[in-house]
Amino acid sequence: MNYFLVFQNKSYIEEQKGEYLWAPQKNETGQTFHHWTDMKMIKKEDIIFNSYNGKLVSVLIAKENCKEHERPTGLDQLDLWEKDGWLVNAKYINLEEPITYKDYMDDILKLQDEKYAPFNKSGRGNTGYLFRVSEELANFFFEIIERSNGISRGEFLIENTLQEEIIKQIENDLDSTITLDKTEKETIIKSRIGQSAFKKALLAIEKKCRICGVTNERFLVASHIKPWSESNNQERLDVNNGLLLCPNHDALFDKRYISFDKTGKVLIKESLDVTTKVLLNINETMRIKMNERQQNYMKWHREKF
Repeated sequence: MNYFLVFQNKSYIEEQKGEYLWAPQKNETGQTFHHWTDMKMIKKEDIIFNSYNGKLVSVLIAKENCKEHERPTGLDQLDLWEKDGWLVNAKYINLEEPITYKDYMDDILKLQDEKYAPFNKSGRGNTGYLFRVSEELANFFFEIIERSNGISRGEFLIENTLQEEIIKQIENDLDSTITLDKTEKETIIKSRIGQSAFKKALLAIEKKCRICGVTNERFLVASHIKPWSESNNQERLDVNNGLLLCPNHDALFDKRYISFDKTGKVLIKESLDVTTKVLLNINETMRIKMNERQQNYMKWHREKF
């Protein structure tokens, strides 16, 4: 997944209404610029943060890959650019509490890449339309959005158009020999959609087992600290309620043979014998890092432990 930031001061109202982004291929003299041609980099499911009057007011999710497209009729009255251009159809998710970029500029400048970054060293937006956002800066934006608007990054992922593909895949996976009524089938589908989005959100933050460091994504499990069955909808998709774990450590954590204290030090049940601990690669010296929200979820897990 890639991340971008778009400056929409002149076209935000029209583009939001039409649910798209559009940039010209060249200007009247035949010149083109990276902040236009970078539109071609946008793929289905990519996320674009926007800037309108110096504020992040919406988060956009690309519904499909960028394509060549004439200037939409909604932009004709602005008479800003040439006719031929690049278009991305996108879902706009508006924030109830817009975020002022200058309030966080020191951190933004540290986290953005040096090349093709949205802001210059003085903290002003670079002249242009679309700019690249580093994964570190995207994670920072998601943290601010969650604090100010209560929206976790998992909720952005579950909104995307891959949901239909996930549903088809799940339906194909369900054993046709098992008779399920409509309600049972819908419950399974909703559960797996959430779990898929949850793992994607965790993988965007970390790429390995939190305990042992296994990096092969095929063997990483998105493990809820507070279980899916006991969480509300917000908690189910909150990345702070999750750890990426290898199968061994996921099983130990899920069955509550291990937990972690408030400092991140592993707690192991006395009933787990020495041989099993060696075979499953768990020992009392292990420790993980947790942010404040993860610590709150872990407190719940520890009480059950």
